[in-house]
This record gives sequence, C-alpha cells and structure tokens, in this order.
Amino acid sequence: MYHFDWSILAGPSGQLLVSGALITLQLAACALILALVLGFCFGVLRWSEIGPLKPVCWLYVEFCRNTPPLVQILFWYFSATVILPASAILVLREYGFAFLAAIFALGIYHSAFVAEIVRGGLNAIPRGQYEAAQAIGLSFWQTVGSILVPQLLRIVLPALVNETVSLTKNTSLALAIGVTEITYQARYIDYATFRGVEALTAVTAFYLVLCLSIAALGHVLLRLFSRHRRVLA
Repeated sequence: MYHFDWSILAGPSGQLLVSGALITLQLAACALILALVLGFCFGVLRWSEIGPLKPVCWLYVEFCRNTPPLVQILFWYFSATVILPASAILVLREYGFAFLAAIFALGIYHSAFVAEIVRGGLNAIPRGQYEAAQAIGLSFWQTVGSILVPQLLRIVLPALVNETVSLTKNTSLALAIGVTEITYQARYIDYATFRGVEALTAVTAFYLVLCLSIAALGHVLLRLFSRHRRVLA
C-alpha cells in the first residue's frame, strides 16, 4: 500500500509548487488580458457585419476555436523560429520564449470563444439603440463604448467567468513546452522524489481553490452590476 508523506510539501518540493503557482497565475492573467482584448475587438467587428471584415473575423474565430489548445501551443512554440526573424527570437528568449508562446497561444485560443460571447451579448441588445446612437451623430466606437458596453457587461459576465475558469485550467498545457508552471513542477517532483501523488493532490487543491475563487468573484461582480441596474431603474 502507498504511504503518504505530506511533509515533503514543506521542503524544497513545496517551494517548487509555490513558484509554479505564481507562474500559473501570471500566465493565466496575461493570457486572459490578451483573450479579452482580441475577443472584444473580433466580437464587435463580427457583430457589426462590416462587409470586408466579416469573412476575416469568421475565419479567425472558426480556426482558433476548432483547433485544440495544446496543438496551438506547440504550433506557436515550434513555428515561431520560421515565422519570426532571428532578431525577434533573440529578444523573446530574453523574456522567456516558452512563457510568451504559451501566453500567445492561450490568448488566441480563448479570444475566439470570447468573441462569440461578445457577439451573442450584442445580439441580445435591441439593435434600435445602435441605430438611434448613429442617428444623433455618434461614431461606431462611441456607440459601442457609451451605449452598448455598459449593457453588454451584465449580459456576458457569467459566460466570461466560465471562460476565465477554462483558461486557468488550460494553463497546465504549457508544461508541454517547458513552462515551469505548477503542473510542470508536480511532474518534476514525481521524477525527483517519487512523491507525485502528494504533489498532484496539492496541485488539484490549488486549481480547485483558484477556480472556485474566480467563480465567486464573478458572482459578486454580477450582483454589483444587477444592483447598479436596479438603482438606475
């Protein structure tokens, strides 16, 4: 029978897990920012149905969300030396090439889902509001920022929270290219000490607490948005 030794988590192995957890948080935060920015832009442009941009946005969304995130991570990591000039590769390596490749891949992948969430949220808002804003002289982006976004946030917040949880869990795929996030450190502990069960239990607890915290934060934000709406009403 297997005998658990939890004391191993208090030594160097515990320090490795803590450092891995910090990298996981950094990776998730950076990828989330990229996903939100790209997803919002592509979602709005696809909703606007601007002729030349419509097929481009459709191709971007369908390509990104219908290819596995692990494949995208491997693709951007190994193909960057072919796509980018050598000078750019040298600069990226100074900042951690594998880490940046994981951010880019996860951000691109989840931005496609964010784009569809944004487009669906905009479709839920009566289009007459957009037409009325255009009629009084507001530009496209002024209409989006001043009229549509305040309503959009309340509509899409639950879906964005779910996407954030999904992105956070997908950061574990970065171990495939050597990013020393928490799952990578758990695997290293298993190789070095043969105590992988204890390490993976700690990793499981970390992801569970983190994802539940994100869901709880989303619930609090949704209640604040709803309260603000009732006050305005």
